[in-house]
Amino acid sequence: MAENARHHEPRYGNRPTMKDVATRAGVGLKTVSRVVNGEPGVTPDTERRVQEAIEALGFRRNDSARVLRKGRTASIGLVLEDLADPFYGPLSRAVEEVAREHGALLINGSSAEDADREQELVLAFCARRVDGLIVIPAGSDHRYLEPEIKAGVATVFVDRPAGQIDADVVLSDSFGGARAGVAHLIAHGHRRIGFIG
Repeated sequence: MAENARHHEPRYGNRPTMKDVATRAGVGLKTVSRVVNGEPGVTPDTERRVQEAIEALGFRRNDSARVLRKGRTASIGLVLEDLADPFYGPLSRAVEEVAREHGALLINGSSAEDADREQELVLAFCARRVDGLIVIPAGSDHRYLEPEIKAGVATVFVDRPAGQIDADVVLSDSFGGARAGVAHLIAHGHRRIGFIG
């Protein structure tokens, strides 16, 4: 009997499917699909049974299948120059918070200030079908991104404009910030002003 029970246990690495959930809950696949995707048309009792089956089996929705159906991954790729740079920590956190508010997942990586690595990373994100890209450019030629932008990948550059393509960019006003900082110090009577950069 122990041998028979072991035979029916899932093997290591097998994830429960919607069919497994449907069987355990005693419902059809479409009912499980409705519950998993938050669609109407399921009685509260049936929804409870499906949720109990999901929890008991440890079922997780396969977002790859959703991507094939909807064509969207709800993910954004963020390419930073150097993850250790203190400028990029708050930037990454802010991007992640906004992405989360919109139900998107942020995937980030570092180009290590290398143009080839930047291109490799950007194209790897595109191969994973991110819906958008935010790039702090390391390189000066971004023509490799033209097919991705034409295919609908929303792309924004940060801190420096893209090279050799027209793309949206968000720039810091370093000159204006330095000017305002110095004007503030002068207005408070300071005359010997130093700069550390």
